[in-house]
Amino acid sequence: MGTGDGSSEGAQKRLIAWLGELGERWGLPPNACRVHGHLYFNAAPASAAELAEALGMSRAEIREALAWLGEQALVHEAPPSQWRTSADPWALVTTAFEHRRARELPPALEVLRSSRRDAAGDPVLARQIGRLLDLVEDLAAIDAQARRLSPATLRSLLGIGGRVARLIGPPAGPRS
Repeated sequence: MGTGDGSSEGAQKRLIAWLGELGERWGLPPNACRVHGHLYFNAAPASAAELAEALGMSRAEIREALAWLGEQALVHEAPPSQWRTSADPWALVTTAFEHRRARELPPALEVLRSSRRDAAGDPVLARQIGRLLDLVEDLAAIDAQARRLSPATLRSLLGIGGRVARLIGPPAGPRS
């Protein structure tokens, strides 16, 4: 992706394209990510026709993207026939994580537990499944405790953790 044309419109287009690419890498519908990005960055409701024109997508693609975003509780219809999303990125992330957690965590635990039982005759396989199950159960326990916190408290804790991590060193790179 290039550096852009220096305009706010160019910046918005780059960000929306990046969100579509990022969503696809995360297994999300790219068009839904683009529509969501447009609604978020404009911080104003838009009709399906406005979205189609702004994003160069068909009405059918917009309908499909809005339906998916609605199922994830990331957009809602603001009559008459206008769509909007939250202006708060923390609220959007927690909503997205909650829907993904509810959809993916219980089945993961179920398949790991039943597979460990079925693999009881193979000690190596049972051990490896058990290690993975321990990790997923730890994540589920952390998630359960985090959901007990208020959104404001969770936001503060994560914000403090992020600031401390940035003070300690670069956000990415090899571990020492």
